[in-house]
Amino acid sequence: MSSNRPEKIADLLKREVSKILNQEVTDPRLQNININAVKVTDDIGIAYIYYTIIGKSIKKNESKIDNHILSKLSGMIRSKLSKAIEIRRVPKIIFKFDESIEYSENIEKLLNNLK
Repeated sequence: MSSNRPEKIADLLKREVSKILNQEVTDPRLQNININAVKVTDDIGIAYIYYTIIGKSIKKNESKIDNHILSKLSGMIRSKLSKAIEIRRVPKIIFKFDESIEYSENIEKLLNNLK
């Protein structure tokens, strides 16, 4: 029997992380970050947060944020989440650049070339 708890936690994390980024983060490099999706493992131990940057290129190599900045950010966000939401253990946060937009654009180009 599969549980929908990871999906509920993912929705909650997406909402809360977006709120934290918009209201509490003052670093100008992180001002235009957009959370596209959150995926949580079944044991709720790890949360993968997929992001893009508003106003930048959709290509990974042109708009990816430095991993060192994101690792510091994930620690700060995890700390704030532990105070904001009531779950026993806040999952470890791993930021990943969302490549789905770039991928869909490439598929669209390929389909247009077939015409």
